[in-house]
Amino acid sequence: MKDEMDILKEVGTTAAAHGSIALSEILGRKIILKLPSVSILPQKTAHDDIPIQGMVLTMQVQILSGLQGKIVFMLEEQSAFKLIDMCYKTKNSDDKKTGLFTEMGMSVIKEIGNIIISSYINSLSFFIKKPIIPSFPILINAPFKEVISNLMPGYKDENYILVVEAVFEEEENKIKGNFWLILTPGAAEEIKKACKDMLKNI
Repeated sequence: MKDEMDILKEVGTTAAAHGSIALSEILGRKIILKLPSVSILPQKTAHDDIPIQGMVLTMQVQILSGLQGKIVFMLEEQSAFKLIDMCYKTKNSDDKKTGLFTEMGMSVIKEIGNIIISSYINSLSFFIKKPIIPSFPILINAPFKEVISNLMPGYKDENYILVVEAVFEEEENKIKGNFWLILTPGAAEEIKKACKDMLKNI
């Protein structure tokens, strides 16, 4: 799987390049988005393999066509506050003091989540040579374990989660998040096949 994972990482790198340009244009400042690592985990052990604790903010979409699965962009709560502060340069953010997300803060996360998800979908769609259509995104703020349990209904234990680490960089700031592609076994095999076909043509 090493060569196939390298290809998937390249897909993520392409998505990050497009996402960085879009974020910079919308926010009016240079923001670098990197997707440095990719791993495939069995969904039944994902909650043990990913070191996330406490509250998280997630944007989730169901894939309606092209592949079968879900896409999730996830930030730990403190990373979400830091990202909002970074985007608006509010050193004394009311969001951060109260521990609550304001409407403006939620809008920031929605906009960034949409950019990241759309960039990845476009890159993956080009890669598998098939249009991928997502549902309307849902924004959820909840404990990590609750998010995991709500994501998995209807998925069998052998399903996979493609976990892509997302890093936002702007001068001195660095924020990490998780971007998940939760696949049915059939969708995972389809991506593997696309990787193998690409390797044959190299």
